Amino acid sequence: MLFPLKGVPMQRVNEYQLYELATHIHPLTSVTADMKYSEVWFQWFQAREAIQTLFRQRALEVCYQAANELYLAIDNIVPRDWEKAIQKLPAEADLANESPIGWTTSYIKSAAEKFETIISAELSNSDTYWVSPKGTHKTSVLLQYAHLELPDSVTKEMPELKGDFDEAGRCLLFDNSTAVAFHLMRAIEIVIRKYYKQVTGAEPKAKFRNWGAYIKKLRESNAEKRITDHLDHVRENYRNPILHPEVNVTPEEAQVLFGVSVSTIFMLANEIKRLKATAGTALPFPATGTTGSATP
Repeated sequence: MLFPLKGVPMQRVNEYQLYELATHIHPLTSVTADMKYSEVWFQWFQAREAIQTLFRQRALEVCYQAANELYLAIDNIVPRDWEKAIQKLPAEADLANESPIGWTTSYIKSAAEKFETIISAELSNSDTYWVSPKGTHKTSVLLQYAHLELPDSVTKEMPELKGDFDEAGRCLLFDNSTAVAFHLMRAIEIVIRKYYKQVTGAEPKAKFRNWGAYIKKLRESNAEKRITDHLDHVRENYRNPILHPEVNVTPEEAQVLFGVSVSTIFMLANEIKRLKATAGTALPFPATGTTGSATP
């Protein structure tokens, strides 16, 4: 019997397989009793495989019973095991005298007609949609691996970014634009907190966990001005507005924010890397004998 797809929340669909299925199944609607096993066994073997492939790919329900009837009708004539199917072929010397399959082909014919009718109705009402591309982003990447938009060096150092970036990618793909902004701001904040600790030497205090407080403390700690100015720009123009329930991010704004977030995270990650590399470097001292040397 067929083994339908179960427990898979989302799977990429190969639409060409529906065309292949039709090329294998439709000829079965015109089989006749005078057909011989040697003439049709391979075609019917492929038809059965095409049915199983369909149900591995799609969780179809309405046509499952009809598909199973056709699947078993083929089993009654063509063994499921490849070697056994070949062994059933008559010897080459006996091909001229091979007997027709006979009336049992009627089961395949009626099952194929029934399956075609039911799957036509089910696929006509199936929840299959075309998702429009977003900018230059590859649809499959946004759907599952949006974190690949970030450099590998960044995600290796901060793997916790992947979750929010992947969620942001899916939201961007399906035009949940305000949710895109929410997840991207969470991702940026992860990196801000790491930068904050690198600059100040301490984790942000719980009561001061907001961007304004982060930036104020970073400036007081002589953080790179271009970094703090950029963070202030993102805070004022992107983060703060989405905190208000009456504000909704547009799809166009979400696409722009996606790029801004990648740029911001990369900038912060590079600065963290630079600070780590220079941490602990000894301060230069003037050599002895230079101007202003001490008297013995």
